[in-house]
Amino acid sequence: MDDVRVLVVVEDDADMRMLVRIMFDADPRLEVVGEATTANEAVEVARSNDPGLIILDHFIEGDVMGLEAAPMLKEAAPHAKIILFTSHELSVEAAREPAIDAYLSKSNLHMLLPTAQQLVGLEPAT
Repeated sequence: MDDVRVLVVVEDDADMRMLVRIMFDADPRLEVVGEATTANEAVEVARSNDPGLIILDHFIEGDVMGLEAAPMLKEAAPHAKIILFTSHELSVEAAREPAIDAYLSKSNLHMLLPTAQQLVGLEPAT
């Protein structure tokens, strides 16, 4: 299987962006191709990079929140799987949004990489 291009979209928390990037760097099959702090930036990065996976926080900068941005991102990158990754309890809302492929609380950070690998059809890295 080809490497998977990953677009990381998180809030304005630079430490969380770095943590997610480090986590994905642990699997050489996953390539982080961009980061964004707003929905508009994320759509542009998704359009220009055609990622296979998008990590999306709900509370991002700007007027559009993650749940609202998900359909725009799916339109910009139709084949991308989207993980709503947030510190807020939005599992019900995420389940109702067809553009969201998985929901994960930031309290389960250790599950982000395995969830991403599973969504894109990769076996866990050894």
